[in-house]
Amino acid sequence: MNYLPNAFDPPVWYLVMPVSGATGEVFTRKRYADMVAAKLNSDQHNALIRVEDYTFLPSAIHLMIREGALSLDLWWQPFMNAVLKDVNHLQPEEQLSWGQFTSERITDADAFEHRSYELLFLPVWKGLATDPEGYAYNSVNNKAKIDL
Repeated sequence: MNYLPNAFDPPVWYLVMPVSGATGEVFTRKRYADMVAAKLNSDQHNALIRVEDYTFLPSAIHLMIREGALSLDLWWQPFMNAVLKDVNHLQPEEQLSWGQFTSERITDADAFEHRSYELLFLPVWKGLATDPEGYAYNSVNNKAKIDL
């Protein structure tokens, strides 16, 4: 792909947000995937961030986002707190917490394509699907209905 000059300004980030304390699926349950999608869509509607790509695994959210009105440092923690609050409210018997979350700044087209490919094939590599197009909770199928 050819990108225009300054295509990665504002910054694009690859984020991994694993949840701890889950005994089963979390983010691939429709109820929770819809909740995360609604929060992301709200933040996009308010121009705080822009979702470029995503994959929800049973116990982790993988996102590529572009900064908007807020920098990653200002957006990320409140987003994670809101998601966790909603999940724990709906699932009081299992109080979940975030595990070791990571971020990587995407600075060029090669890094963007590498992470996009990774997001696409994560469910296959994890044994959750035989084909990326058969996995519901990614940007390809967008069952979560995130505004892309």
